Amino acid sequence: MPKKMVVVALAALLVVAFFGCGEKKQAKAEKPAVPEIQATVETLNSAVVASLAKTGPYAGVGQAINELFVWLKQNKIQPMGPPFGVYFDNPKEVKPESTRYEVCIRVPDSTKAKPESEIKIKPFGGMQVASTMYIGPYDKVGPTYGKLARWAVTEGYEVTGPSIEFYISDPGTTPAESLRSVTGIVVKPKPE
Repeated sequence: MPKKMVVVALAALLVVAFFGCGEKKQAKAEKPAVPEIQATVETLNSAVVASLAKTGPYAGVGQAINELFVWLKQNKIQPMGPPFGVYFDNPKEVKPESTRYEVCIRVPDSTKAKPESEIKIKPFGGMQVASTMYIGPYDKVGPTYGKLARWAVTEGYEVTGPSIEFYISDPGTTPAESLRSVTGIVVKPKPE
């Protein structure tokens, strides 16, 4: 008789353990893992920028930034911060020749551009941006966006706008593996 009670008790423990483990695994699977990234959400204040919009492979960003600096120099305008890129399309979803982006740089509020110029003067900002520091070659930043988006979701935000990269290092004097940029995505709090 005691042997039979031991078997029943073991069977009961196995059933409890099985269902208990199943519930714990399911609960763990439902909770997204926290990405390994240090990020913040800040409001990007509105400012006046010189902007050059382009369509084509993102590899053309460097050339577009050079065009913007040439225009600034020709017009004797002093930039008021680092250049940045705004990326409207996911290159995994849109063909490279169709991706849209613009390069910008903050300029004095009184800056004017000729109407026929490719360079536009406009306000930019007034949005919340989840961002992180990225160090490395600019063309290898892609995985950082995935981590940043996952981090934003775990922190209660949803992605609502384009990606933004502020270029801190000069690629003309900095080795690719040491290039620094602040990489961000436009977000807003998830509705409750």
